[in-house]
Amino acid sequence: MQLSYFDIETYTTSTQAAGLKKLSKYRAEVARVVSERDNKANEYSLIHVADQNLHDTIDSLKKQFKGIKHLVLIGIGGSDLGTKAVHRVLGEEKVKLHSLDTVSSHQVTKLIETLKVVKRADKIAVCIVSKSGGTAETLVNAGVLLGELENRLGKEIHQQAIYIGNTGTDLMKTAKRMGSVTVPMPEIVGGRFSVATEVGLIPLALLGHDTDAFIEGVLDATSEDLESVAAENAVRLNHYAQKNFSHYNFFAFEPRLYQLGGWYRQLMGESIGKEKDRAGKEMKKGFVPSITTAVELHSMGQLYMSGFAGVFTDFVVFDDNKDDIKIPKKNISKAYGGKTVDEVAAAIYGGVMGAYQERKLPYRSTILEDQNMAYSLGLFMTMRMLEIMYLAELMNLNAFDQPNVELYKDKTRKILGL
Repeated sequence: MQLSYFDIETYTTSTQAAGLKKLSKYRAEVARVVSERDNKANEYSLIHVADQNLHDTIDSLKKQFKGIKHLVLIGIGGSDLGTKAVHRVLGEEKVKLHSLDTVSSHQVTKLIETLKVVKRADKIAVCIVSKSGGTAETLVNAGVLLGELENRLGKEIHQQAIYIGNTGTDLMKTAKRMGSVTVPMPEIVGGRFSVATEVGLIPLALLGHDTDAFIEGVLDATSEDLESVAAENAVRLNHYAQKNFSHYNFFAFEPRLYQLGGWYRQLMGESIGKEKDRAGKEMKKGFVPSITTAVELHSMGQLYMSGFAGVFTDFVVFDDNKDDIKIPKKNISKAYGGKTVDEVAAAIYGGVMGAYQERKLPYRSTILEDQNMAYSLGLFMTMRMLEIMYLAELMNLNAFDQPNVELYKDKTRKILGL
């Protein structure tokens, strides 16, 4: 993973040193949690992958569901964004992934129609993820889909269902009565930090991805050198927030990275989007995270490169040439003839970097290396989780709660009379 930065002039070495000093006590606490594998601490999400029970569960389920051709993932937010992001980047289709992540009759109907090709229950797995066991979107989608599949494939479909969430919920009790697989996740870990727990790793393993390599990346993220990078980036982001930068643009420079941006958008938005800080003081600083792709270079690129105030850009790109194509020396592309598609893509990326520097627009750039992309993603995503924990600490925020999300859930229940 290659990192580079272009900062505004107020971000100096002394600024960074002061920020790291402010963060030192919390960094020591995170190091303790990792070292002791403290499963009572919120930061346990960084080290849960070292739990042997998790590895045993993954191995057992891979054997049990070895013959599946389709995996349906039912969840919302942190329950599915991480899995979909990793799967989209790795781009492998040994098992076909389907997703239900919001309440939509059209979406469910379309999936039911798609799954009509499945003639036997043992060719499909349905993974239902709800930490609380009461998420409306998840319960509705799972109930409708499993009901349709039961009508067509029989009650055996419930043995092909895997429920992941907190133990003891009504959902998990019901799943056990139906003969489904139930897998507990660490209760201390919130959904947006759960990609390196059962929530993300079980569906990724069933899809055929190299979860061992992903886990290796997760563990390396808290090594001394890489933890320092996460801390420095948190200090950098806090500086921009205090300088009234309010728009955080995750610039996914390749289409496969778009869903990774969606995962990070939730991680940032839900972790630092708070009404008040831990002292009860009203929050007036922070970022609205967005996602841009290279497709928008002629639209959002125009906006950003015009010098639109308050934007910090986070470029993420691949160093990936395994699918490179030679451009023909004749026909309409002859001006670029003899070069490769990746050479042109790299030149466009370099051109954007040059334009940002000329306009003095701050950014950071991350190049993910493709020698072992599963490892790179485990490393990248865990460093980003750690970075957000550090950023929240610097802003005196609780990174792990989400009080305002519950508001729409309460209103929904009232409307439905529940």
